[in-house]
Amino acid sequence: MTMRTSATRRRAAAVAAVATGLLLAGCGGASEQETVDWTNGLCSSYATFREAAIVGPQAAPDLPAQARNLSTYLGNTAGSLDKALADLDTLGTSPVSGGDEAVTKFRDQLTGYRSAFQQARTQVDALNLSSPTLQQDIEGAVAPVLQLQDANQDPLAGLDSAVTDAATKAPACQNLSRLSSPTTGG
Repeated sequence: MTMRTSATRRRAAAVAAVATGLLLAGCGGASEQETVDWTNGLCSSYATFREAAIVGPQAAPDLPAQARNLSTYLGNTAGSLDKALADLDTLGTSPVSGGDEAVTKFRDQLTGYRSAFQQARTQVDALNLSSPTLQQDIEGAVAPVLQLQDANQDPLAGLDSAVTDAATKAPACQNLSRLSSPTTGG
């Protein structure tokens, strides 16, 4: 029995040593590259939407065609928001202090944008394309998106300094500051 007890104790000690090593490795935090890569993924999700929104609807020769092109644009942009939100889901747990809060902020902002673009598309799709007030009707239909201009803000503003420090090294985050407002079309 003493051999069996001794072997069991050695296994238990080995398991404890491995567990302690894993815990200590976790306490040390992620490497700088892991943090930058994760933060780059965060910003890439947001950039997916921004790049789609900046394109704007295709020009058209008349108001009914403009309304159809606007519907396509609004739908494509809402689709990019769905992809951006899905990308946030694949990030996993943040290796950087404040990262999980950043994901929540991005998710809230992107969800609000998606609602506005979907609402505007629904309203544009419901327009009477032969109405004599079609121009005004289009303007009213896109009001939810135009209201985003007032609320539009830097998605990185107010985040934990560890996130913003990593963002200065992440290419997708640097590109976010170079893109125009998603609601101005350029």
